[in-house]
Amino acid sequence: MKTVLSYRDGATVPVTITLLLACTLAPLAASADARQGFDATTLRQRGIDPHLASLLLEAPRFAAGRHAVSLRVNGQHRGRLDVNFDQQGALCFDRALLDAANLRLPDDNGPCHDFLAQYPQSLVEPDPATLTVALVVPTEALRPLQQDVSGYETGGVAGLLNYDLTGFYNRFGDSDSRFGSANTEVGFNAGDWIVRSRQVQTWQDGLSRSTHLEAYAQRTFASHQAVLQAGQVNLYNPVLPGAQITGVQVLTEQALQEQSQGATIDGIANSPAQVEVRQNGTLIHSTVVPAGPFSLTGVRRLNSRSDVEVTVKESNGGERRFTVPAAMLGLGLPAPGYSVSAGRVRNIGDAQGDDPWVVSAGWTGAVHPQLSLGSGVLAASEYRAAGVSLGWLPGLDSQVQLASQVADTHARDQVRGVQTDLSWSQRLNDQWSFSVANAWRTPGYRELEEATYEAETTQQRRSRYRDQQSASLGWAHPWLGAFSAGVSRSSNFDGDSSSRGLVSWGTSVSGVSLSASAEWQMGGRQQQDNAFYFNVSLPLGDNRRVRAWVRNSGGEHRTGVGVNEQIDDQLSYRVSAEHDTRDQQVETTLGLSALPRYSQLDVSYSRSDAERSSYQGSARGGVVVHGGGVTLSPYPVRDTFALVSVGDISGIKLSTPSGPVWTDWQGQAVVPQISPYGRSPVEVQTRSLPRNADINNGLAMLAAGRGAVDRVEFGVSLTRRVLLTARTEQGVLLPRGASVSTANGEFVTLVQDGGQVFLPNVLASSSLWVSAPGLSRCRLQFELPDEGDPEVYFETALARCTPS
Repeated sequence: MKTVLSYRDGATVPVTITLLLACTLAPLAASADARQGFDATTLRQRGIDPHLASLLLEAPRFAAGRHAVSLRVNGQHRGRLDVNFDQQGALCFDRALLDAANLRLPDDNGPCHDFLAQYPQSLVEPDPATLTVALVVPTEALRPLQQDVSGYETGGVAGLLNYDLTGFYNRFGDSDSRFGSANTEVGFNAGDWIVRSRQVQTWQDGLSRSTHLEAYAQRTFASHQAVLQAGQVNLYNPVLPGAQITGVQVLTEQALQEQSQGATIDGIANSPAQVEVRQNGTLIHSTVVPAGPFSLTGVRRLNSRSDVEVTVKESNGGERRFTVPAAMLGLGLPAPGYSVSAGRVRNIGDAQGDDPWVVSAGWTGAVHPQLSLGSGVLAASEYRAAGVSLGWLPGLDSQVQLASQVADTHARDQVRGVQTDLSWSQRLNDQWSFSVANAWRTPGYRELEEATYEAETTQQRRSRYRDQQSASLGWAHPWLGAFSAGVSRSSNFDGDSSSRGLVSWGTSVSGVSLSASAEWQMGGRQQQDNAFYFNVSLPLGDNRRVRAWVRNSGGEHRTGVGVNEQIDDQLSYRVSAEHDTRDQQVETTLGLSALPRYSQLDVSYSRSDAERSSYQGSARGGVVVHGGGVTLSPYPVRDTFALVSVGDISGIKLSTPSGPVWTDWQGQAVVPQISPYGRSPVEVQTRSLPRNADINNGLAMLAAGRGAVDRVEFGVSLTRRVLLTARTEQGVLLPRGASVSTANGEFVTLVQDGGQVFLPNVLASSSLWVSAPGLSRCRLQFELPDEGDPEVYFETALARCTPS
């Protein structure tokens, strides 16, 4: 019987070390006195070195020397790293091990710290069979979590470009239309300063329009936990609606985290459609979506207290609009701390008016563990506003927020008004949750931008609502699935009102996925068609699924079937056909999504008949320019990121918080987002390493301050594995069970059947010696080519064992 030593792609090397010793030593151990050990004479007769047997008598342990192991501390995986063991198999607690395990440094000095003497309750559990070392340590031996933000990595210099490009071409009879959009962000990080410029560019049938959203410089002062912003920034006030200003702003780090949260906007498209998102009349996001339900995630708003208007332009020429109240996008409790701003109001839309100076200040703090208060004031040349807020946490799963603002306008309209907002969110149990919100206004209430700029009449009436109500309900069941419903209603002072509802449900039963969505809008000057969508998805293998759906919109009934497959983590495709009952046409669609390591690509083609077809394409990603060159990222690069190198090896896959990334031709990759003042894991997927490469530690836990450009270098060493067929000087195969060791006596391996000797790394071994009962100690000698073959796990060679 033989065991095998397995490698990443299934390659095996026959070994007989463990099984040979187990079968041979078991009966001897049963008959021998544990205090006296094994019978040395019998071991010699069976070809086993008695010294080697005594090493394995007490417990499983690693041989003396350096080994690459997987480390676990109190059940938590801490990565893979090289550790040392002494002649007795004791683990060496050196600085690298203590840092990787996040353990306190003992008071003593030396290469191996006496950790077990200082924490005698600790347990070391080595497992040579799985190359694992598990540590169980008391809690006082763990390093405390860093609370001071000044303890994180800082600095670094790099430039970046984020892009989200979309193109759409639609042909309908003798007419056609073209649309393109580019959501871009450019900037750089230097010395913890963050400089960014964000803009949206659109092209519609030869007409180009550019919207510049913001350009600012920002830095976090860790010792004060404060953030400084200068330039074109979003004015932040914890109680009052914000505005776009050109000036300076100081706010707490927690408030910045709240300000940077993106919104999720849901809807249904009746056909491949262009979707535009506006806030305060300004285009903030533009993209193209396929037919069916869509969800736009991470949409960065100008402020968190103004409604969002969504326009869906269908490929058949139809157009729908709906408004999402700010409360449905999530208001939340203001972050504790302060904010101070000063500058001139900035007009990024088409409205006319002057740009007045404005100052703003706000504060939020806890007056009780369950109660927080907030206040804010804002003043411009002809505008004043003040507000207060109350946040109450009745329980762990309940939140109530009340806010009231007073505004006094002395511009075109000499008016004064009040707005009051009340919201309540509640989780009833593990299945049910709901939230409700209401907002009221008096006729004289104006926000800063409404009082400053003279907008078009329709936009003015649309934004100046009298009251708004919104409610959402969520329900989840282990096998019935998840259900959510939301409804919103808005009424204007001129008597116009509109309502919108959205319901969704989804579940999975034995691999079969079911989902349904419905959207309806009532009232208002623009009557909208209701839409319903039902989808069934069945698995056809591990990565292939077949889908069937039914959707209805405005009396138009459509049924379809399609197949989509995830070929690997870089490529997927989808094919579908849909029948329309109105014109009795069948529309076919072919789509391809690719992640070619350094960008995200998506293309699709649809055709219903000779008169109608459409093309769609998009590309997303980022580009980082740094001292080591230019590195591409398949994801947008955020304000805090890292550059990773894995030697100079290309094509190495790494797992990051944003998703998988791959090293380029220089062995470099970008971790596009790491959590500021948190811990972000980055791990090398060892299966992607070349077969002749070993990595010292494949897991890095990044901890950096906001604005830092962290750098991580994974140590990779080339190795050379060899399977020798060894003979004595007389040409006789070496006996099975002979011990192979280094010149200083460190055990390496055993000779196997047929004189085979497997060496895990000949680059690390200077000279090897063989000893066995009845065999004179001899030295292994063999020759290899100057360069190893990186495409094989091990090479083969002949060896001769010559006496010393």
